[in-house]
Amino acid sequence: MMSGPSRFPRPARLLYRNAIFRVNEGGKKVYLTFDDGPTPGFTSEIISVLKQNNVHKAVFFCTGSNILKYPGEAQEIRRNKYSLANHGYIHMDGWKSKRREYIDNCLKGAQISDSLFFRPPYGRITATQHVALRKKMRIVFWDLLFGDYDTRADAGLMMKKAKKMIRPGSVPVLHDKGNRVTLELLVSLINHCRSHGYTFGDVTQDT
Repeated sequence: MMSGPSRFPRPARLLYRNAIFRVNEGGKKVYLTFDDGPTPGFTSEIISVLKQNNVHKAVFFCTGSNILKYPGEAQEIRRNKYSLANHGYIHMDGWKSKRREYIDNCLKGAQISDSLFFRPPYGRITATQHVALRKKMRIVFWDLLFGDYDTRADAGLMMKKAKKMIRPGSVPVLHDKGNRVTLELLVSLINHCRSHGYTFGDVTQDT
């Protein structure tokens, strides 16, 4: 069973120069991000939790294909003043993709999302893909990756570990995929951060 969360591997941080893993100058803030949406119904539930808990800043890294398929959900993200960013046109694994195809997929996603902030799906992007795209995009990875995409995930175990890992400038990843554990984790994460004096920022605005 996934226990998560985990940090982005340290050696890869050296490989992907100029990418964002953590916001070092944002003060005592946490930067919530959500990958893979928008998802019918579930995106709205995430937004409801954020609003109910007075979290006014977060970033949804969405695939262009989902934005086109579910335009109402994409509009809801923007209408509530959260940021919509690029997760590629489709959820493409850079390690298994040709350089040109991967770059074209990213650029198509950027056009549809209207964002130059790009999170590589799976966090997988080759050195040559990265070199080409960093000239045009701000590439965003993460400080904490939760395993909430796993339907077997245990929110309690993940939060127990996360509480020891949250730090100023953390960029956690949750997933907009319809898994109920995501909402449980989100509430626990917000409550923990608030109780320790953190506020919430937008990684596309503070970097």
